[in-house]
Amino acid sequence: MVSTRLAGFGIACVPESPLLIARLRAAMGKDGSVRPFAEASGALPAIVHEAIDLTVVAVDPTSVEWSLRTIRLLRAALPSHAIVAWCSWRQPASRVLLDIANAGVTELVLRDVDDMQHVLSQVLSSARQRSKAGELEARLGPLIAEPIRPLFRFALDHAHESLSVDSAAAAFGITRRTLRNHLVAHRLPRPRVFLTWCRLLVAGVLLDEHGRSLDSIAGQLDFPSGHGLGMVLRRYLGVGITVLRDGRVSATVEEAFREALLRNVTRETAES
Repeated sequence: MVSTRLAGFGIACVPESPLLIARLRAAMGKDGSVRPFAEASGALPAIVHEAIDLTVVAVDPTSVEWSLRTIRLLRAALPSHAIVAWCSWRQPASRVLLDIANAGVTELVLRDVDDMQHVLSQVLSSARQRSKAGELEARLGPLIAEPIRPLFRFALDHAHESLSVDSAAAAFGITRRTLRNHLVAHRLPRPRVFLTWCRLLVAGVLLDEHGRSLDSIAGQLDFPSGHGLGMVLRRYLGVGITVLRDGRVSATVEEAFREALLRNVTRETAES
């Protein structure tokens, strides 16, 4: 079954590769679109005008340098765009893999290993989410104390999981008590609230995308249901999702997050 995570996605394929296009279309399903381009320069206008959500660059053993230049061009022109490299052979040399990673890809896929329908669907969805996490970090990172920013980015990158406080703390090699103390010391919300805000920030961005339903976003971010996600949004924002569905969900969530941080600073200051 094709994942609903990719409903409405537009993907650029550079260069044109019949096998890759077929696998992308299988992973996308009928609700997504795959557009082949001979060169990255041809895809750039479509990406800039938001018709393309993600670009997959085919890396062939005979044209590695061309592919690396393509990835670098895309990354330089579009720092937050999701780029997936698809290696058309199963076992590239480790040096090639390192070069691809250093060129700025979001995810890397190996032919006949990672590009089966269900796995590829998850990889594409993850790449898109990580690119959105990068945009959120760029906008909101300055509001977060420097020592806490790695946790902020980690929580955004893992918004597709219902992270427990214990697992978030363990990822940084500390206890939940230490994590709580760090957040309190920097006048930030308690861990569970902080992690939930990060999931809602990503949800807001995704909900503003054309064709994305509340249920599909809930499934992508591991909420029990669209209704459950709507209830959390109402609890944190004070308004229901029906009021927000006008392309302004993300802006509303971000503003509420800023206000929550400010309230927390004010409260901590008053108590100190």
